[in-house]
Amino acid sequence: MKSATTTILGYQSESLPDKNPGAFEMILSYIYTDRIQPRIKGQEPRNNDAILAMLEVYRLSLQLEMGRLQQLCVQFLEASIGIKSVLFALHNAARLQLDFLKGFCLRFIVKEANFNQIVMSKEFETLEKSLIVEIIRRKLEPPVRLLDPQPEPLASNSLEQDLAQFRLNGQEFCDITLALDGAHIPAHKAILGARSSYFEAMFRSFTPQDNIVNIAIGEMVPSRQAFDSLMRYIYYGDVVMPPEDSLYLFAAPYFYGFTNNRLQAFCKHNLEMNVSCQNVIQILEAADKIQATDMKKHALSIIVHHFPKAARFPSLRRLSRELLLDVLDALADELSESRVCPDLSGISLTDSNMSL
Repeated sequence: MKSATTTILGYQSESLPDKNPGAFEMILSYIYTDRIQPRIKGQEPRNNDAILAMLEVYRLSLQLEMGRLQQLCVQFLEASIGIKSVLFALHNAARLQLDFLKGFCLRFIVKEANFNQIVMSKEFETLEKSLIVEIIRRKLEPPVRLLDPQPEPLASNSLEQDLAQFRLNGQEFCDITLALDGAHIPAHKAILGARSSYFEAMFRSFTPQDNIVNIAIGEMVPSRQAFDSLMRYIYYGDVVMPPEDSLYLFAAPYFYGFTNNRLQAFCKHNLEMNVSCQNVIQILEAADKIQATDMKKHALSIIVHHFPKAARFPSLRRLSRELLLDVLDALADELSESRVCPDLSGISLTDSNMSL
């Protein structure tokens, strides 16, 4: 496919020859939304209009090598083409050199239940001679018994999967750098701005110095693991993350101005349901770092109640001195004086056991 590239006002302009603007607009809509709807200027099209639009989209999807879109177009066309529209579809499929769909139309026409009604229609009288010849020859061919075709499953490259791959492998298109604790992570302004009003306002107002943005959630700097969870959510809506990441990201929707509270709702559920002995040390460290007092108390309570098990975790031994003291304080509060000390009220100083 030949194209011409020019630069206008600092932006690259790609010119695609012999393309239907309406069809290309639907292609762009599919790229952004993972949906395809044969609408013309927001109105419901007539059946033939929709068929023509989808034929054009199908042609473009072949040229742009968009396998999943090709399958969606074929499914729509096969469901939409009927006795009244098949000749229109055949004419345009032949004009656009879409042999696969042309073959589908020919098979539909020569079916015993359809043939007489179609060839007796006025539309058949105006059909191109070459197509009439193909129909007659196809009808005269000996019937071939074929198994009912089973619909092919849609290709697995959904919008989410494409964006997940783009985040990992699209460094050549990165145009902004995110800085986190000295590490520099490349990212894409368009995606950040589309998903976050915080980034949108930043990129509209000014260009960050050296094109670097320091990452924080308010006054708190998230861990690298939590940052990666945040990027997965921003790029493709993934909310699967360890509970300790949920603690860091609980306030992220407010700070970054996401369009809904889906991330916050998941973080809350994740923390309520998944804090256990296995991850409570990580939760304690995260809660202490972001000064989440209630969650820190909850984590300390779990450690104290399962102390014989928690005390043997290597992660407990790696805690900072301050957090180890917090654990000891919580343990002391839990163990009452009556449980750790014998009742000394009835013991005299002359007792042999108390003698020097």
